[in-house]
Amino acid sequence: MTMSNPLFQVTGLVSGIDWGTMIDKIMERERKIADVWTSEKEKLEFRIDLYNEFSANFKTLRSTLTPLKLSSTYLAKTAEIANIGSSLDPSSVLSITAMADAEIARYDIEVEQLAQAHSVASKKVDDLSAALGLTGNFTIKVGANEAKIKVIESDTLSSLAEKINSATIEEELPLPLGITARILDNKLILTSNDTGESNAITVVNDDDDILSDLEIWSGGNFSHEIKAAQDALLKIDGLEVQRSGNEISDLVEGLTFKLNGVGHVVTDIVLDAEKAVNAINDFVEAYNAAIDWINIRVSEKPIEDPTEDYQKRIGMLRGDPLLWQTKSRMRALISDPIATDGAFKMLSQIGITTEAADYGKSGKLIFDADKFMDAMIANSEDVASLMTTVMAKFDNFIGNTVDNVPIVVGSTTATKGRVASEINHLNNRITTIDKRIADFEQRLAIKEKGLIEQYTQMETVLAQLTQQANWLAGIVTQLSAVSG
Repeated sequence: MTMSNPLFQVTGLVSGIDWGTMIDKIMERERKIADVWTSEKEKLEFRIDLYNEFSANFKTLRSTLTPLKLSSTYLAKTAEIANIGSSLDPSSVLSITAMADAEIARYDIEVEQLAQAHSVASKKVDDLSAALGLTGNFTIKVGANEAKIKVIESDTLSSLAEKINSATIEEELPLPLGITARILDNKLILTSNDTGESNAITVVNDDDDILSDLEIWSGGNFSHEIKAAQDALLKIDGLEVQRSGNEISDLVEGLTFKLNGVGHVVTDIVLDAEKAVNAINDFVEAYNAAIDWINIRVSEKPIEDPTEDYQKRIGMLRGDPLLWQTKSRMRALISDPIATDGAFKMLSQIGITTEAADYGKSGKLIFDADKFMDAMIANSEDVASLMTTVMAKFDNFIGNTVDNVPIVVGSTTATKGRVASEINHLNNRITTIDKRIADFEQRLAIKEKGLIEQYTQMETVLAQLTQQANWLAGIVTQLSAVSG
């Protein structure tokens, strides 16, 4: 009968030898060969972990490049507004959004009148749920839009408001009329959706006297006009301007004016360098963090007899060529002159330099914001040209370093990104080691099975010999008894 575990057959009951322990020691000695492979695999895995850290640092650095690659970051403008003759916040009069293409200039602006939407009201009714008892049609218009409203006897003031709100100017392609109707203090309030004189509400037809009975319309005029349709009026540098809305984007190129109230202000359109300064500070911080990581990894010495995983990782990338080459390329991107048509050719001219400590060996950056602002004031467009060129090169370099994208090279597929390519190479080595260990374990399993069978056979033979010896001893005993 075959046992489920062959070791159970190597009992040593006859020989008194612990065959199982003997086999375990033999196999343990054999497996020591695989310890070298396991150790090599562990080192490769630690290298992969470190390269992933390296990649994470550079992806963080890359994220800071996004605003620095845009010309608008350096050409951004902002409006500085001051009130004239009042201590109120100037934003109560005017706010301005400046685009990058806005001209640096000063404007004297006096807001004389805000644009407002036309609004009229009906008489007050006692019961909103009561039927008005009116029948017929009326036609109202706002701007170029008009619609006919049909009224039935059961309509209430509320249902009439709903009909006006749902009215459209075309049947096949319905478009809103442009009037909002609502109930306030038991009155029907009609308000144009858009401001300005051109968007005034007018009555085209009230032949059935619906609007007259509601005291909205009488004798060719509105009976209760809450707000007249009104254009915005302002003066800019003495020039009188009239617009239908309070948001004006066609007055000065690159500027959008939002009128908030009547008043007199002066505004200066100036460079808004805050975004650029903050973005460069973020870049320098991330750059220095990446350089610090490289400096530590390429110089740290391995720990003798490490016990913890973090100790085993120390010194794993000492002198690593990928890290050295990356640092060298980063420094070149920062310090090399750039071929531009502008006045600035190097980042050092606009305040971005390598620190001087220890002859600049660290490669870390220093940002002089004052020098940068001087360059921006002198020529922001040339600053933008230099920065966008350098940062585009930086983005491309980091992409070639840390991207993990398959690309076709001839008839094969490769990986774009030096780090990803290196990690793939290390993973392939790990796969080879895993296969080597698996094959080795398979051979060991065969050897272990052979030893079990061998020692089991020996125990069986010993059992047979013992049985024969016992039989012979019995015969001798019987012969001795007979001869005695």
